[in-house]
Amino acid sequence: MDIERLDLNLLVTLDALLVERNVSRAAKRLHLSQPALSARLTRLRELLGDPLLLPAQRGMIPTQRALELQAPLHAAIESVRQVVATGSPFDPATAKATVAIAASDYVQYSVLMPLVMA
Repeated sequence: MDIERLDLNLLVTLDALLVERNVSRAAKRLHLSQPALSARLTRLRELLGDPLLLPAQRGMIPTQRALELQAPLHAAIESVRQVVATGSPFDPATAKATVAIAASDYVQYSVLMPLVMA
């Protein structure tokens, strides 16, 4: 598999599809249109060389390969979510930064000067 062609959105899509087992519900969950989600599923099938989910009378049935990917994929996505969610929130009162503002002479005098003098 060419890892360079794989993006995180495709893996999130696969995770949602494996949970929902329905393209329309997974699309709604990811705030995508059904055709957009179907296109992502097509890309996943090409990249992984497996149909992943097969149409059934109600929803979709995962292939053996999809079932093998489900648990480790979900764990990896949750790990990424935790990494992104951690960290301290921005506090402007304690932030140390240099800000450059381009402004005309009038704006410098009428707007910026009072801010600097405060």
